[in-house]
Amino acid sequence: MIGREYMYKIPKVVIPDSAKEYRPPKVKLTLKEIKQLSDDELMMLLSGEGQSGIIPAPLLQAISYELTSRQIKKSSKPHWTIIPTFIVACIAAIAAIISIYISLR
Repeated sequence: MIGREYMYKIPKVVIPDSAKEYRPPKVKLTLKEIKQLSDDELMMLLSGEGQSGIIPAPLLQAISYELTSRQIKKSSKPHWTIIPTFIVACIAAIAAIISIYISLR
């Protein structure tokens, strides 16, 4: 009878004490620090290569937002050909006006 009671007894210590003591460090960054990091460094943080430790969800969101806002800023800049194209169009319009004036004279 004693053997059966021991067989169904639930152990009190499920997690060993050594496992309870270790907690990986959390990565802590401020918004200023995030804005100072390069795109490559932010990508390394998102992939887990940048620092050892746990990255909290709000920090992951802030890093992702910073990368997205940088990409939007880069893509919203006008292409370098816009200004030269405008200048060529103005020269063509002036040349057309001069040719019309000469032909009507």
